[in-house]
Amino acid sequence: MSQFSVYINPPEYLGQWLRHDYWDTEKGRVSFPRGSAPRAILKSLLRKAPATYVECGREEMIPVEVPSFKGLNPASFNYLSPTGKKALISACRDLFQATLVDELHELFFHDIKITDIIYDFMDRHGIERTEQNWEAIRQMYYRVRKRNKSPKVKLC
Repeated sequence: MSQFSVYINPPEYLGQWLRHDYWDTEKGRVSFPRGSAPRAILKSLLRKAPATYVECGREEMIPVEVPSFKGLNPASFNYLSPTGKKALISACRDLFQATLVDELHELFFHDIKITDIIYDFMDRHGIERTEQNWEAIRQMYYRVRKRNKSPKVKLC
């Protein structure tokens, strides 16, 4: 078990979801399971911190465990560049979207008012009922639903 963390600043809904679904209370940080995309990002992009690096603003950010990987000692390889942090947040967003699709895919093909569906999803995953959070999730749901409803074009 590693004692090191990297800190990310995802959108509000995503941070709340990470804290609800992936928070490890013993470690006091987000911990991703083996084989997950965020963990693969960490394995690929963790590196040694530059000599001049100083992390600031940790209080507002979400700590993510730096796991131990074969050949990568977390005491040395515990730095994620700003671009690496964006990639990690993107992988988390994809994981969130997969969860959304997995739980709500049965409703994609029905003409249902989605207001209550989105609020119920938010409640189940520890996301505050704010207009901003609801709108972000609604847009994501709408885009996925639209993509799945559209007829597939076959090329000869």
